[in-house]
This record gives sequence, structure tokens and C-alpha cells, in this order.
Amino acid sequence: MKGNLTKLHLLALFLLLFLFSFSPPLEAAERNIVKIGGDVTVSQGQTVNNVITVGGQVTVSGRVLGQVLAVGGSVVLTRTAVVDGDVVTVGGVIILGKGARVYGELKEINTADISQLLTSVLNEDWEGWSWIFAILSLLLFIGILLLALLLVTLIPKPVCLVASAIKEAPVRAFFWGLIVLISIVPLAILLTISVMGIALIPLEITLVVCSALVGFIATAQITGEKLFVLLKKHNQSVISDVFLGLTALWFIGWIPYLGWMVKVIAILLGLGGVLTVCISLRHKWKKGSGGQTDGGTSIV
Repeated sequence: MKGNLTKLHLLALFLLLFLFSFSPPLEAAERNIVKIGGDVTVSQGQTVNNVITVGGQVTVSGRVLGQVLAVGGSVVLTRTAVVDGDVVTVGGVIILGKGARVYGELKEINTADISQLLTSVLNEDWEGWSWIFAILSLLLFIGILLLALLLVTLIPKPVCLVASAIKEAPVRAFFWGLIVLISIVPLAILLTISVMGIALIPLEITLVVCSALVGFIATAQITGEKLFVLLKKHNQSVISDVFLGLTALWFIGWIPYLGWMVKVIAILLGLGGVLTVCISLRHKWKKGSGGQTDGGTSIV
């Protein structure tokens, strides 16, 4: 059992490199470079916020104000490179030129030998449905992992706000999440009363899924942070916390009976954290609007 689980976890990293090595490039937001299936170069004199690539190499000769993340590729920092944040590579190496400056952390997450892994996996007698379930679980984990790393690299503030709300009052967040979960179906039934309400059902589903995803990532960040504290590695980056937390939750998910319970609790905490942040922001906005109205000024 343990041997099979270990191979599954290693296979996750292999699939991460294999599935996205042929993907087309994506358009990046302003001052952010995001590319899938190709190399990225930050030229000397060029300044960008963040650099993310999947299945390609990152070469930095200019300045990166945020993070550098390469999944399935290496990172080359030339002598003129300046990176204010962290440099992380999954399945590659970091080559640091003489004179290159990195003010964050250098993280190399390497895979095992791929050919040996494939040989050992293919030699096992896997049952059909178990194999299909394992592949689906791996694909889901990889998808969430990539999305989480992209989210916390480009816009980490929402995840950090939700994580702070959960840490401040975990019991309250859990019960808020439970209320949200219980109210999903009744709210959908109420929306079916009118034509306008029926049109809003997809919006409700989208909001719930996005909230659950952001909340789950925030819970993973807290989990990773706690694990780093146990390992006596304090003040790690948000990217490192999320990566370790998601990996740990995925490992726990394979434990019979306990695994799905832990994931449900993580989702409920996340949903409650998102709702808590939304309520808090709404109260702050109301106070700010009220203060401006009382002062006799108006903003158009």
C-alpha cells in the first residue's frame, strides 16, 4: 500500500511535466509574464512583476520585482539578474550566475528518475478502476496545484486575507462554511421560482466553486505554514506554504475514511473564511461611505 502511494505521488510530478510540455502560450497580464510550453527571457534593463512558465526555461538578465516560478523547466539567473522575491523551480534546477542577486529564497523541487519511475509503475498489477481513480485524482491535484501557484504568485492578497480570517476564528469560519453549504440547494430552489432567478443559478454555482477553491487554497496555506513550523523552518514564502499544504492534503486524502473528512473540513473552513472576509469588507465599505456622507462630501 505504501509503495503504491509513493509511486502515485511521484507520478503526479511526472504528469505535471508531461501534460503541460506541449501546451500553447498564454497571454500575460501587464508587467507579468505567464507562458505555457515555451521559454521566457527577461532581458537586461527590462523590469517585470512576476515570471511564470510551465514546460519552459526562464532566463533572467533584468529585474523581477516579484516571484520567478518554473514548472517543468530550469531558471537561469545571469550576472545582471535581480530578483526581489523567491525563485522556485519544479522539476528543474536553478543556475545562479556570479553577481546575480536574489533577495528571496531559492527553491528546487526535483522529481525522481522518470524512466525508473515508469518501469516500476508499469510492472505493478493495478486494478482497472483503481488505476482510473488514481489518474483522475492526480489530474485534479495537478490542476488545483497549478491554479493555486498561479493565484498566489499574481494576486496573493485574497488568499492571505481568507487565511487570516480562518486563523483568527477557525470555529466561526467552520460554522459559516457549514451554513453556506447547507443553503446552496434551498437558494437554488428559490431561484427557480422566476425566470430571472433561473438565469442566476449558474452565477450561484460559479460563486460557490470559486469561493470553495480560494478557501481551500487558503486552508492549504495555513496547513503548509504549520508544517514548516513543525520542521522548524519559519517565515517561508506563501508559494512554499501553499505547495506543501496542498501536497499534504493530497497525501492525507488517500487515508481511508479520514482523508475525505479532512478535505470536507478544509473546504468548510475555506468557505467560511471567504464569507467572513466578504462580510468584513462590506462593513468597512459601509463605514467608509457613511463617514464621507457625514462629512458633507460626495464622490462621483
